[in-house]
Amino acid sequence: MWMKKSILFFIVSAILIIACNKKSVPVITERKTDSSQPVTVNPSTVIPDTLIGKIVFTNQCGKCHGLPDPIQFSSKRWDEILFYMIPKARLNDEQAVHVTAYVHANALK
Repeated sequence: MWMKKSILFFIVSAILIIACNKKSVPVITERKTDSSQPVTVNPSTVIPDTLIGKIVFTNQCGKCHGLPDPIQFSSKRWDEILFYMIPKARLNDEQAVHVTAYVHANALK
């Protein structure tokens, strides 16, 4: 009887110790991007696609923060936001064109 209680106590203790351990989550402490450089896009080489823009917006922008609804801001305000966020999200020129097209198509009129 004593042996069964000891084994049970050991198992319960082990489960509690494992369950209460702090899970390690990687933390970004520093970013090495220069957001002061504007993203230059040659619109004549990329055909804007709002469907691709929505996918990139959802997948890339949603990695770091909650996604705002594009209708929350005007196109002008989106231009200001994207100027800052495109380099931080490390979008390439093609992705930038698509995301810009998506938010402009759905922006506050």
